[in-house]
Amino acid sequence: MDKRKKTGYFLTVFGAVCWAFSGACGQYLFQHRGLDADWLVSVRLTAAGLLLVLDSLARWRGGALQLFRSKRSVGSILIFAVFGMAMCQYSYFRAIELSNAATATTLQYTGPALVLIWLALREKRMPARKEMIAVVCAMGGAYLLATHGDPSQLALSPKALVWCVLAAISVAVYSVQPRGMIAKYGTLPVTGFGMLLGGLGLCVIFQPWHVVGQWDAVTVLGMAYIIIFGTICAFCCYLEGVRRIGAAKGSILAAIEPVASTVLSVFWLGVPLGGMDFAGILLIVAAMVLLAGDDKPDDK
Repeated sequence: MDKRKKTGYFLTVFGAVCWAFSGACGQYLFQHRGLDADWLVSVRLTAAGLLLVLDSLARWRGGALQLFRSKRSVGSILIFAVFGMAMCQYSYFRAIELSNAATATTLQYTGPALVLIWLALREKRMPARKEMIAVVCAMGGAYLLATHGDPSQLALSPKALVWCVLAAISVAVYSVQPRGMIAKYGTLPVTGFGMLLGGLGLCVIFQPWHVVGQWDAVTVLGMAYIIIFGTICAFCCYLEGVRRIGAAKGSILAAIEPVASTVLSVFWLGVPLGGMDFAGILLIVAAMVLLAGDDKPDDK
């Protein structure tokens, strides 16, 4: 396997781990500090997007604005901002708020199946056998980690189910839709403007200048982590990883997130690991091994 693909695998997994910490921080802030998804996601995307845009302008100056020099690229970045960034983040945290992080994450990982179906339709082919096995392993592992094999634990209100489905669709969108823009304009400008535009749109709707929740050092640290590592690092690493290894592999490797969530539950929240937890971890690791062992050209 060449160095480019190895780096892509690492970046994708690292981004997913950052997301796991972000989801755990978000649920903690909802439950113990009185924040809500409307406020958190609006501030998160706007702040992270602004930092990335400023960094892009400092590095490339006018080159970072190439995105806005054609109607086609403007349309693409707006689609990414609305459906890839704003919808993905809001639907995920809204699902956490209405249910819990484990359930929201589980249903979000139907996203890889949507990616493979879309790629198969576009390329008029059946997904490769290894891809299909890896999808089954990854989604099965996420299911076991979140439910311990008891489907009754996934009982959701209709509203929570709708937001979980929207989160899965959004995962598929941001895994596939921005790849052409990233290849042409770079990861930082595309991610930064996508976050900033998506965040500003949410700000217009939710007006986050009306601050909510209990604010202390823990709340500030939690929001700082969510913005810097859970948003900037997570999205940049994941999208760059997808650019290197392809949307199908990237979306499946991101299923490492439930593994990281399990580790957080044990060492941060004091939840003991059971047999189903280990089974879920093994399934997700198996998916990673299957994908890492496949060095053939991936989807274009």
